[in-house]
Amino acid sequence: MKPLVIKDVSIGEGAPKTIVSVMDATTEGALATIDQGLAAGVDCFEWRVDFSENVHDPAAAAEESRVLAQALPKNPLLFTFRSTSQGGQLTIPVEEYVALNKAVIEAEAIDMVDIETWIGDAAVSDLVACAHAHGVAAVVSYHNFAGTPSKDWMVALLTHMQDLGADIPKIAVMAKTPADALELLAATEEMARLHAQGPLLTMAMGRDGSITRLAGELFGSALTFCALENASAPGQVDVSQARRIMADLHEVLGK
Repeated sequence: MKPLVIKDVSIGEGAPKTIVSVMDATTEGALATIDQGLAAGVDCFEWRVDFSENVHDPAAAAEESRVLAQALPKNPLLFTFRSTSQGGQLTIPVEEYVALNKAVIEAEAIDMVDIETWIGDAAVSDLVACAHAHGVAAVVSYHNFAGTPSKDWMVALLTHMQDLGADIPKIAVMAKTPADALELLAATEEMARLHAQGPLLTMAMGRDGSITRLAGELFGSALTFCALENASAPGQVDVSQARRIMADLHEVLGK
């Protein structure tokens, strides 16, 4: 698996890199959250535009992306519009979704963009091509809050995401039992061992899935979403605690 190096962060090398969601309505609030995250040692930041007051104004969102990126000269910035079905705040038509993402990508301030699979392969491929044309890495994502699919289904989807051009395929599923967490980890390990060309981002949400957010280095997930103050998904671990646990695991694995 080849690491993805963005700014001063090597994703896919060593312990999983921490990422927190910036879920503020205003630019000022987002900058304050970024400052708090930098003080806590966060590696990467996800700007959740579905919380932003600029969500329906692509030009304003593009300008806001430039302001936020200026605050992160060394840390990657991921741009995400999270749809309601995927755990977000609202849903917009595919055409509006694509236009918003393209406007921000073309501003060439963000480092990564999250592209949801529900928009269809053609739209995903269009946005991936746009991202790559502007030097932006593509995170192609799928979220399931109802349960955990089979290992084979998840491996097939991760492989398909990669075939669509994803630099980081992402799957988040809901673990209702410890067995669900094991299923997610098994899918991650198989994908990393047999198919992955770059970093993966996988997790099982909920209490029973929390371990998957911490053990990625062993199984093949290169990023982990953490909570700064407010969690953006069930089962997120506080970033300071996650950093301590993953550092200890990294030390053990290195022996």
